[in-house]
Amino acid sequence: MPKKIIEKCSFCGKPKDEVNKLIASDSSAICDDCVSKCSNILDDDRNHPTLKLLEINPHKIKEFLDERVIGQDDAKMQIAVSVYLHYKRLENPEILEKSNICMIGPTGSGKTLIAKTIAKYLNVPFYIADATTLTESGYVGDDVETVISSLVEAAGGDVEKAERGIVFLDEVDKIARKSENVSITRDVSGEGVQQALLKVIEGTKLKVQMKRNRKHPQGESIEVDTSNILFICSGAFVGMDAILKKESGLGFLGQSQHNEKHIDQDHLIKYGLIPEFVGRMGNIVELKKLTVNELKKIILESKISPLLQYQKVFQTEDVILECENSAVSLIAEKCFSADIGARGIKNYFDEILRKTFYDIIELKSKKLSKININKDCIDKAKNPIYTFN
Repeated sequence: MPKKIIEKCSFCGKPKDEVNKLIASDSSAICDDCVSKCSNILDDDRNHPTLKLLEINPHKIKEFLDERVIGQDDAKMQIAVSVYLHYKRLENPEILEKSNICMIGPTGSGKTLIAKTIAKYLNVPFYIADATTLTESGYVGDDVETVISSLVEAAGGDVEKAERGIVFLDEVDKIARKSENVSITRDVSGEGVQQALLKVIEGTKLKVQMKRNRKHPQGESIEVDTSNILFICSGAFVGMDAILKKESGLGFLGQSQHNEKHIDQDHLIKYGLIPEFVGRMGNIVELKKLTVNELKKIILESKISPLLQYQKVFQTEDVILECENSAVSLIAEKCFSADIGARGIKNYFDEILRKTFYDIIELKSKKLSKININKDCIDKAKNPIYTFN
C-alpha cells in the first residue's frame, strides 16, 4: 500500500508550499514555524517555571515587590501575606476559605503595579479588567464571563493554568451604589454588576465562550473553575474620607482619630458596595499617596523607572541620557501637587524627549553623544541640552 503523502501542517494547517520545511510522519506533520513556537514555549517554561506552592514565601514576595515598587511598605507586607495564604489554601482548601483582595488608594499610588508584579513573581496568567465596562448579562457591554475567557486567553488557552491565575478588577469603586439607602437614586447598573460578580469571585464552574483562534477555531464554550483564581479589586474610592470623617466626629480629637482610622468592610458598604460583594473581599489593603521623596526614588531607583527605560533606549544609539537632580525634584513635586502620583512621571519624560526621538537620525548624523535634562526642560518647556562629539 503506497505511503500517504501529507501536504499540510497538522498544527497550524498551513499547506506545504507556504512553509520552509514540513516534517512529516505516517499520520501527521509539523512545519518549521510551529517547531520554533514549541521550542520557545518550552524555553519559557524552563526559564520561568511556575512556583511550587511550598516555595511561596511572604518575605521573598515582599523583597520582589521592593525591587519594583517604591514605598507602600505596609501594603506590600499585607499583600505578601494575602498571596501566601491564598496559595496555602490551594494545598489545604478544607481549612482556609477563599479570601480575595481589595486595594484602595489614589491614582498613581502603585495598585496596578503591585498586582502585575505579584503575577510576574508567581508566573501565573494575569488579566486587567475595567469594572466600569462590565454589565449584567443581556445588556450592552462586556459580560462578567468575558473577564474569565480573557484570562484563559492570557494563559495561552491553558484552562488549568488560568484557574490559578490573577484577575485585576480596576475601578471597582465606580460600580458602587450612588446612595447607601436602596432608592431610585442608586446606581442599579453598578449594583447589578456586583451581583453578577458574586459567584465568579467566590468560586464557581463557569461556561465561557472563547474567541475564535487556532486553539478554539469554532469559538466553542469551555468550562472554567474560578475557585482558585485570585481576584484583586482596586479603586481610588474618592469621597471615602467623608465617611471616615463623619464617623470620627468633629474637633481636634476627631481629626486625630480620622488620621489613624483604617478602612474596613463597613466603610465599603457605606460607600455603596453591596454586603455580599464586600464579604468576598477578605483583605482590604490601603495605599497612601506617594510623597515627593518616594516619587524621586521611583525616577532614580526603580527598575521600571521611565528615566531608566529611556536611558536604555538611547544606549542602543550610543547616546548617554542624563537628568539633573533639580529636574528630578521638579517632576516629583509637580506629580505630587497634581495628585497624579507615579502615573504622571512617564508623561513628563515623554513630552521632554518627544522631539529628540523625532529628530534622532539627524542628531546622530551630527554625532550626538549626550542628552541632558535640566530644570528648564520642565519649568520652561525648553529642549534638552545636546552634546556633540
